[in-house]
Amino acid sequence: MRRPAQQIIAASPGDLKNNRLGLMGPEQLDELNRQIDAYHPRMARVIRRLIWLALAVTIAVVALSFVRVILAPAALAIEVAVVGAMLYLTSDFNRFAQQLMMDRDAEAVRIIKGRTSSATLRHHILYHTCRIELQSYRLLDPALARQFKTGELYQYYILPQSRVIIAAEGIGEKNSLYRL
Repeated sequence: MRRPAQQIIAASPGDLKNNRLGLMGPEQLDELNRQIDAYHPRMARVIRRLIWLALAVTIAVVALSFVRVILAPAALAIEVAVVGAMLYLTSDFNRFAQQLMMDRDAEAVRIIKGRTSSATLRHHILYHTCRIELQSYRLLDPALARQFKTGELYQYYILPQSRVIIAAEGIGEKNSLYRL
């Protein structure tokens, strides 16, 4: 019986060899550096848009409260919600960037095995989340998610702090035939 070719996702043979040892490969490290450098201007644009949006909402709420369309307690509640959302998103972006930088400095990779489903993919401003078994992990490249086959068993190489999948390889399962 012929064995199917092994599926390797997002890794060169040299990087995969390092990943199996629990280390990032040189090409993966360069790609992670490029992605971190690209996140800084992207986060700055998102935060700038958040500030403009908060300013517009504040002006609208103040104007509506002066004309007595919105009561002062409701206006205050809207402003607290807007400021809270801004703080949450800003801290979320910064925490993710810091986790990526810690992973880059550590150059370590965690290895897990599991199955994924394409139906469990969710989108975030900075990444996509993917559910493997009972845990959620992140993907920086949305094209990477399309390479996973639903129900297939994979060995994933994950950055430990940020929980980002950097590579994967298909694990061939033995066919088990039940005979009577």
